Amino acid sequence: MNRKKYIITRSFFILILILIINEKLVAQNISKSQDRSKKIQKSLGDALKNFKVDDVSLFGSFDLTKQNINDNGITAPINYLYNSVNNNYFKPGYSAGIRIDGLYKEKHFYTFSVALNQIGVGSLYQNRHTISPYLNDYTHFKADHSFTSISFAAHYKKLLPLNELKKLKFYIVAGPSLEYKISTISNENSINGAGNRAIINGDLGAEFDNNGYYLLFAHYKLGTYLFQSSAPTQFNRFDIGVSLKVKDLF
Repeated sequence: MNRKKYIITRSFFILILILIINEKLVAQNISKSQDRSKKIQKSLGDALKNFKVDDVSLFGSFDLTKQNINDNGITAPINYLYNSVNNNYFKPGYSAGIRIDGLYKEKHFYTFSVALNQIGVGSLYQNRHTISPYLNDYTHFKADHSFTSISFAAHYKKLLPLNELKKLKFYIVAGPSLEYKISTISNENSINGAGNRAIINGDLGAEFDNNGYYLLFAHYKLGTYLFQSSAPTQFNRFDIGVSLKVKDLF
């Protein structure tokens, strides 16, 4: 009986010891997590202090877009007459969005923007397949000729040193943008992994600020699918638009 009491008592103290050790370990982990969180918040806060927001603007643009398509990776037994799907020209579309203009460390101009885009796309198919005399020129793939997307862009702005134009400012802008298709992808684009929603662009352009009243911009975007596709595509787009400050509109 005494032995049984001894075993029970020892087991009880061991359990208490385990709980105490576990509580200390949990407390240490919580403390480490809190310290890590504070360090991250401080680093993020220090980084954000370097960004100064000057203006918030609304913008709209007229777009012209064309895509160059390589369909050699398509193996589906579906053929489209080349002349019926190929239209080697830029198609019109439009975009609207909001942008933030500011300064980084009081000396570097930057912009962040978000846009909703309705894109029309002309298509140039790089390959022509022929089975003479049975089939004329054809392609294995039919690309979508329009889509709706949302895009995010981060641009660096370089003010051109034109001292004789005190009220007028000209900028060169460059940076990346990411675009995501939110419209339905056609069945043809879903074959063999050809359908792809994410597009990564490299942007280059010029902007003209008329004394803060309005800003005109012209951007060129060179893009491709962010993820691998069986029909690699290169996008070429020109955006021409105007941006107006929110505080001047409302």
